[in-house]
Amino acid sequence: MSRNERARLGVSLLRHRLLLPFTTGLGYYLGAVLGVAASSMSEGIAIFWPPNGILLAALLLVPRRDWPLHLAMAVLAEIAADLPTFTLAQALGFAAVNLFECLLAAWLLQRVARPFALDRLRHVAAFGLILIFASGLAALLGAAIYSLSIPTTTPYWDFWVIWWLGDGLGVLLVTPLLLSWLQGPHQPAVRRPLEAVALFVVTLLLTVWIFSSVVHVTDDFPRRAFLLMPLPFWAAARFGVRGAAGIGLLIAAIAITASLQGLGPLIAATPADTALLLQEYLAVLVFPSLALAALLQELRDRNERLRIRERAIEAINDGVVIMDARSPDSPVVYANPAFGAMKGQRAVELLGRLLLEGEGRGDAGHAAVRNALRQGLPARTLLHDVHADGTESWNELRIAAVRDTRGQITHYVAIRHDLTEMKRSEAELRAAHDELDRLNRELEARVEARTQELQWANQRLEELASIDPLTGASNRRHFLEQARIEISRAKRQGFPLSVIMLDIDFFKSVNDRFGHEAGDRVLVALAASIHGTLRGADIFARLGGEEFILMLPGQDLTDAVRMAERLRLLIAGMAVAGCPVTVSAGVAGLENETDEIDALLRRADRGLYLAKNQGRNRVCVWQAMAQDGPASDDASAGVA
Repeated sequence: MSRNERARLGVSLLRHRLLLPFTTGLGYYLGAVLGVAASSMSEGIAIFWPPNGILLAALLLVPRRDWPLHLAMAVLAEIAADLPTFTLAQALGFAAVNLFECLLAAWLLQRVARPFALDRLRHVAAFGLILIFASGLAALLGAAIYSLSIPTTTPYWDFWVIWWLGDGLGVLLVTPLLLSWLQGPHQPAVRRPLEAVALFVVTLLLTVWIFSSVVHVTDDFPRRAFLLMPLPFWAAARFGVRGAAGIGLLIAAIAITASLQGLGPLIAATPADTALLLQEYLAVLVFPSLALAALLQELRDRNERLRIRERAIEAINDGVVIMDARSPDSPVVYANPAFGAMKGQRAVELLGRLLLEGEGRGDAGHAAVRNALRQGLPARTLLHDVHADGTESWNELRIAAVRDTRGQITHYVAIRHDLTEMKRSEAELRAAHDELDRLNRELEARVEARTQELQWANQRLEELASIDPLTGASNRRHFLEQARIEISRAKRQGFPLSVIMLDIDFFKSVNDRFGHEAGDRVLVALAASIHGTLRGADIFARLGGEEFILMLPGQDLTDAVRMAERLRLLIAGMAVAGCPVTVSAGVAGLENETDEIDALLRRADRGLYLAKNQGRNRVCVWQAMAQDGPASDDASAGVA
């Protein structure tokens, strides 16, 4: 919304807020002028006072934040209407009393309901009681103003009664009519313009006829005021609160006008008695018609709600049955179409029959229902029926008792929900679930078998990637990976570690003399012999050609030399394809925390080199002298 649009909206709302109080003030002024004119006493006290009805209606219709504007306009209107007859002080006093009455009544009525409307009998009753209380309380103050400021012989309590009834009558005649028009009241079910005109004409003519003569009883027909009693009730029954209030106001206007002229059947000995008699008559005439209109409207609303509920019950898919508990066997007195469809009959054909008539008696659910009906207990059970054609049906049945004001069971209400399709769907779903479980188990078995195959294949690939295919010993790459791990562990835990490097003596001549196939057999036999001597922690690998290496975690150099010597003797006793086999070995041990695999292998290789140079078929240890550092020329060799 743009700034200009907001500005225009603000101006419109301001005008609206100012227009309504002005309208209230104008209506209050006109009502006050009419009230002053409708005074039957020399002191100026009115038979009925319509301005309070206008102001009270305004207070009930507008937000409370706007009340000060309406009250201010009412004060100005009161002063303007009273000054020709009363002094300014009296006018201000009357204004204060009238505002007090309207404020008190509005506050109390909004405590009953907000927004307040005369569409309920209890609202009309509250309206009458609050009206009696507020106008009676205000009349105490108003009568005091009359008694203290106006010379009169009329007793204080006569002023109080006339003020009380006059204010109450003004509110009773005006406020319901304004509320019924301005609140958007309930309209009759069918518009009846001709009947409304007829009611207006009959009321007008009959009221004028009754109040147009001083002769109350004639030879032809008695002109009694009670003859008008049916008219407000007619209006209430056919046109609601609006009609009752309108007809009541029409009768009041004619009756008050005629009584001021000394006409009609309600003329008494004194003006005060006439005013009291007329006020009492109009109050008794109008208030019951308002109560009747509210009661009928409440009944119409209730019937409408019942019709809506009945339509809802007729439309739902669940079967609904009402049974008469006061009759033997509790026969059905109502069944909706859905229940008839469940039984395969029209709903009207089920009236007077039993709830489970024609259904199986062996089922536990049927027995539970019959037992609950006999004992007057609520029930909720599942009915399972097998029909003649072999089909099955399932129904959930719930039964509740309806009790009267004395607590006696008068009816049972049963709701039957067809679960057949749901049960069939459940069975199909269960079968599908079982099939899915079977397929899942089959798939899991296949996946498990395939996983095992893949694990075996991966293990085989890992073995192929880490094992020498000819001898079954680890290959060089795998040995180096494992050696680094073992060296790190030995350093961390402070354990010794040694390596033995082996090389077959004169292997080339074996290949040359006996062939490569014989050489392969020699390699395989040597590896097999060494495998038979290994511990679980030892690592045995073929470095390449005829060269092998053995790592011994937890073995110091002395243990490694003994192991190397045993292997040398073991291999020397071998004879493969008539070919003698010997090996040379170099041994080295982990010397310090800075030692790494490369240095360890280098020392073992130098030990092997020494063994070769010293005649082969022997074990040598390479040890660098501490004072000389790593140079190979200053090293010494030990021979086992």
